[in-house]
Amino acid sequence: EMKESIIRSLETSLLKLRSIWTEIGMTEEQKQERNQVVIVHMVSLLEQMVDEETDMKNKILVNIKEFSRELTKICTELQVQQVKVDESLTLLEMEKNLRTEVDRLSLERHLRMKKLKSLVDDEDRICKRLARSLNPNRIIGIPTENRLNEYSQYVETLQKELTKREEMFSSTKEVLLHLWNELEVSQTDDQENAIQSSDATNYQLSDSNMDYLKSLIANYETQLKENEEKAKQLRHDVEHLWNRLDIEEEQRQAFSEVTRGCKPSVLTALEIELDTLNKMKLENLKKLVEKSRQDLNQLWDKCYFGSAERMTFKPITSEDFSEELLNLHEEEIKRVTEYYNQHEPYYQLVEHWHSLWTKWLEFESKANDPNRFGNRGGKLLQEEKLRRALNKEFPKVEKDLKARFLNYEKTNGKAFLIDGQRFLDTIDALKEEHKLRKEQEKIDRQIAKERELRKEMSYGSRITPSKRRIGASGNVTPVKTPTTKRQKVSAMSTGSVHSKVQSRIKMPQSSKTPGGVRVAKNRITSAKSTRSKNIRILKEVNDNVTQGYNFEKANMKINEISFSSSANSFTDFTRELHEATKNNQRSSVLSTVNDENLLQVKH
Repeated sequence: EMKESIIRSLETSLLKLRSIWTEIGMTEEQKQERNQVVIVHMVSLLEQMVDEETDMKNKILVNIKEFSRELTKICTELQVQQVKVDESLTLLEMEKNLRTEVDRLSLERHLRMKKLKSLVDDEDRICKRLARSLNPNRIIGIPTENRLNEYSQYVETLQKELTKREEMFSSTKEVLLHLWNELEVSQTDDQENAIQSSDATNYQLSDSNMDYLKSLIANYETQLKENEEKAKQLRHDVEHLWNRLDIEEEQRQAFSEVTRGCKPSVLTALEIELDTLNKMKLENLKKLVEKSRQDLNQLWDKCYFGSAERMTFKPITSEDFSEELLNLHEEEIKRVTEYYNQHEPYYQLVEHWHSLWTKWLEFESKANDPNRFGNRGGKLLQEEKLRRALNKEFPKVEKDLKARFLNYEKTNGKAFLIDGQRFLDTIDALKEEHKLRKEQEKIDRQIAKERELRKEMSYGSRITPSKRRIGASGNVTPVKTPTTKRQKVSAMSTGSVHSKVQSRIKMPQSSKTPGGVRVAKNRITSAKSTRSKNIRILKEVNDNVTQGYNFEKANMKINEISFSSSANSFTDFTRELHEATKNNQRSSVLSTVNDENLLQVKH
């Protein structure tokens, strides 16, 4: 097709040339010469074109060869798999693919080298700051991906260490500045001056320098701690003497305001103040010793020391007021204070037990108070709740207390003393005392009933106390009872007892004759024997009532009582009865009862 196109174009061109030549008037020979020139020119042009295309083909082949060689080299340097060329491709396609692969791998090689250079620079900078030698296994040439990652991690570790040391230097420098200020230290050492004038970005953070910073901090902190302890002790001694010497509060506050902290200048001021107070102490030894004794007695009371334990400290009674005596008292105060601090939990248990025991006694006392039933404002309900809580808590506290005190005795080999007595024994003694007191109260109630009975036997009736509503308080006006009803109640309350006793007692006959003449002597003797018999019967009734309140048996004995008296009146009769029974009474209580009865009759 190309050939035919060329021939057609050639024929057309030749025809045009001939026509031109004819018009010009060329001869045939001239036309033939021109034809030959055209043919030569065309052949030369085609040969030139062929040569050019051949050169282009050869250049492509050279490029393919060069790209293949470069690709092989780059793959070797980067340690990647060699790229295989597809032989079925044309020369142009092959050249294009090879050029693309070479460009891609060349770029990767450039990036790796660039990253490597950056890592090397970072390593040089960090190692210089840390005063460390460079990595002996540093990468030479084009690194592989794995080696480059490992090297990057190594440099990153160095960077973290550098950052950590920079932060440590900044914090250490801040602490050092504070310590230098507190200790009032001036920097004369070159290293300390370097620390003060440098910052974290220009100070060499070598291992030796970091160790020096740590040791410097430790030394100054130790010195500061010693100063703090010294200042604390000096303040304690100064305050102790202030209290002993009764220094005014304003003076104390003024001194404390200017002596805060533990700087050397503050320590000097405290030492001067302490020396001044010691001189004042020597001038006021007696006053200080007496004040120490007051404090010591308070501590002894706080520790519940008994008199024997207190008297083991002999200087407490010394009158030789000296600095040595004062020191002995202060040492004893310190010893007792330490003893209390060591045993404070036990004393807290003792106080807690005593408080619960006191509450328990109060509740028991309230239980016998009839006014508690007034129940104003729900007090009775509240009291019952508190009683239940106490009954629940008290046994637990006492159980825990006994367990801990027994363990203390087992561990220390001695009893825990309160007021010179074993506290567990004190608890048992208090409970036993309470039990005896309850029994005594029971006996007192029996004696009171006996007194009431003796009054009935002596006077034939008893005084009925005014009645009030149960639970009414003293400031509440009692309910008034109508006169007729009150007389009826009085008759019911007193008459039954009076009639019961009087029906069993033979009232004495008048001691006077109608003419006013006294009875004969044998009548008086008979009256005395009758009184002796009555006294014996009363004693049997008293014993019977005291032992078991057998009123039936007592009433039978009362029936046997008879009265025979020479008294002119009932007052004389009671006086004679009192005199007759006074020497035969076995109980002081009965004597007291008769004395009270006689006094009431006289009034």
